[in-house]
Amino acid sequence: MKWLSGLRLRFSAKLFISHLLAVFLVSGSVGTFFYFRAIDNLMRSLKSRLMNSAALLSQSIDAHTLEPIRGPEDVALDSYRKTLDALRRMRRTNPDIAFLYIMRRDGDRIEFVVDSDETSKQAPPGREYKEAAPLLEQGFHLASVDDDLVEDEWGVFLSGYAPLLNGEGRYLLGIDMRADEVSHKLAEMRLTGLLSLAASILLALVFALYLSRGLGVRLAALSRQCRDLMAGRLDARIEGRTHDEFDDVADSFNAMSESLQRTRAELEDAVHRLEQGRHALEERVAERTRELQEALQRVNLLKGLLPICSSCKKIRDDQGYWKQVEQFVSEQTGARFTHGICPECAAKVYRDLFKESGGAEPPKA
Repeated sequence: MKWLSGLRLRFSAKLFISHLLAVFLVSGSVGTFFYFRAIDNLMRSLKSRLMNSAALLSQSIDAHTLEPIRGPEDVALDSYRKTLDALRRMRRTNPDIAFLYIMRRDGDRIEFVVDSDETSKQAPPGREYKEAAPLLEQGFHLASVDDDLVEDEWGVFLSGYAPLLNGEGRYLLGIDMRADEVSHKLAEMRLTGLLSLAASILLALVFALYLSRGLGVRLAALSRQCRDLMAGRLDARIEGRTHDEFDDVADSFNAMSESLQRTRAELEDAVHRLEQGRHALEERVAERTRELQEALQRVNLLKGLLPICSSCKKIRDDQGYWKQVEQFVSEQTGARFTHGICPECAAKVYRDLFKESGGAEPPKA
């Protein structure tokens, strides 16, 4: 069975095969059961008809009128002719009947009295019947039917028997139905059963094909939706309604797609905001870096050797311009200056003013 492990069938194929087998087994078993029941009922019906017909016809013939009939020479008797004509009329009115005959039992001997056969095989009066079945012997006392088909020199038959009126257990009426009639009825029954089985199989095929294809289409839609989600196509949707549990599954997949689409949009928006923040931060960092670099340059400039005029104290910048100390320092550091005068300069520059005003003489440096 190792080859089965390597055999891969689609789920729809498995479902189709399983439903077909299930319906076939169920219809086959049920059909077989009803077929044999129908055969049994048919046989019961045939046997009942045979027995009832034999019982009914047997009461129309009085056994006392048959006592004189003993041998072939008695065929000219009026009682024989009337009884033979009556049996043949009965047989002709019912197409299911092949033969009608009357038998008599003398001790252990069973012989024909009247046989309705119209061929050269007609049994003459007094001819012994040596192939008597048990139910035939029972027919001398009560109505009975053979359980199975009985074969004799006249053919294969299903026979029914009933005692004659006033027969006192010595006379019976027999009815034979040919086997071909029974077979014909059985063949009709078999044909009906086969047609019913064929119809069941056809319906099973249609049902299994419809179910497997419908389920296969739904599974394919779910699989396609999964592949779309895996590929990032979140706008894909499962369309169509099946009015069963697959609608719930499809709705769940569609809701999941919508949720993932919203989440992705939110993530993209968050990433965009983060990018904007990063760019702004990078710009601010770059700006601060430039400011720091400029400040560092200015500090380095102030820490180095500055060319200054020994007379006016102006400072020469990198471009070769001479600038006042206040202007140069302000440009390099951003500091602003306010002007005052120190005591030494005041004593040196404004000494005369102090004297004229009678003020105290400024302190000497």
